[in-house]
Amino acid sequence: YWIMKRGILVYNHNEMEWRVWVGQQAYWIDQGYNFELRIQNRYFKAVLEKDREWFVTLDQEIRFVPHPNEIYKVRINIHDYIRVDAPF
Repeated sequence: YWIMKRGILVYNHNEMEWRVWVGQQAYWIDQGYNFELRIQNRYFKAVLEKDREWFVTLDQEIRFVPHPNEIYKVRINIHDYIRVDAPF
């Protein structure tokens, strides 16, 4: 089932990977992860992908390269994500 949580997508420069933050908690996000990206007060279905660099595909057709110094508003299904500090 879906429990959508609002958060932000932020680039971790040390790890060279993206992270999703919901409140004070960081979550892993990797290639193939689904989320919703907010653009001008509207959410679009999005997937994080990587070729030589990270990119996001919106609505299965529009691709863009997220800027590592930008913060993006997102919604995630919290059950699909693993907390960064979770024991494996």
